[in-house]
Amino acid sequence: MQRNIDGEALRAAMRRVPSPVTVVTAAGTGEARGITIGSFTSVSLDPPLISFNVGHEAQMHALIVRADRFAVHVLSEAQAHLADHFALPDRSGAEQFAPVAYRLDAHGTPILDGALAVFHCARYAVYEAGDHSLLVGRVLDVEAGAEGLPILYFDRTYRSVGKAAKWSLFSPVNRGSNHTP
Repeated sequence: MQRNIDGEALRAAMRRVPSPVTVVTAAGTGEARGITIGSFTSVSLDPPLISFNVGHEAQMHALIVRADRFAVHVLSEAQAHLADHFALPDRSGAEQFAPVAYRLDAHGTPILDGALAVFHCARYAVYEAGDHSLLVGRVLDVEAGAEGLPILYFDRTYRSVGKAAKWSLFSPVNRGSNHTP
């Protein structure tokens, strides 16, 4: 059975899927910006590629699709405030970075202090995907940052990573009535 669903139905279903919480930063002509992203994933190991998407309406969109380089910061559970901070629309780049501890890398990209990991990337490809652009970055360097646990976004809230799930191996499946283990 196939039916057409709208964006709200998809959004409601996707709330059941936990996603990583990252902040992507980039710099362009005279401005640096950041944006909270929940669609970060690895794409390829050879070459090392990652991806995420950015809505066309986001203030960061024009800058990130043109940026030659950007950084993806994996936030710790102690950095949920940064996820909220960079998710707020209608702030200038200067307003975004004024209260935040960061440094600039050799290419002028802001690097947030205290992230669990930072992926330094070069733009590899940009694809139009409906009301978003899908960005693929080639990972040039990875910084292992602070110790701690990452945060996830699930059901409209930030969550900590909990204990490992309990599991057990499945019982062997009988192949037929005459099968003896």
